[in-house]
Amino acid sequence: KYVPIDKFSFDFGDYNSKFVSIYIDLPFVGTIPKDQITCDFQTSSFDLIVRNLERKSYRLVKTNLEKDIDPDKSKFIVKADKIVIKLAKIKGEYGSFDYWSKLTDEKKGVKKSGTKNKSDDPTAGLMDMMQEMYDSGDDKMKKVIGETMMKQRRGELDHDSALGGL
Repeated sequence: KYVPIDKFSFDFGDYNSKFVSIYIDLPFVGTIPKDQITCDFQTSSFDLIVRNLERKSYRLVKTNLEKDIDPDKSKFIVKADKIVIKLAKIKGEYGSFDYWSKLTDEKKGVKKSGTKNKSDDPTAGLMDMMQEMYDSGDDKMKKVIGETMMKQRRGELDHDSALGGL
């Protein structure tokens, strides 16, 4: 039987940072043998188990992560009174690491019904042109387009400036 870990801090990281961090306060966790602490990383989940910490075992499981992670590059660090889980981000379609706005997304596994055809979307031609510019551009062009696309998706762009200063 595990005591669920329900209090933790979540750090999204800066733009294009490689990791999302989760901080879990557990007094004296650094005093138990390292083999008593495991974390199973999967593409869209993780499962942290701390065994025999003051005669109790603790668990933090998160499924349906907002974005996929790289299980091989993800890790956890044990400190004196806390555990830091580092979820390794995967690079998005524009060549930079995706921005996370939340840890989990229950809707991630659900396919959207009623998806539109490309021809129904008036911006599809512009998006195709931007993708072509991105694919054929140098590193600086890719960075500018990638940042602009991320801002556009998050609704941070001024609507009068659709190309974000390009």
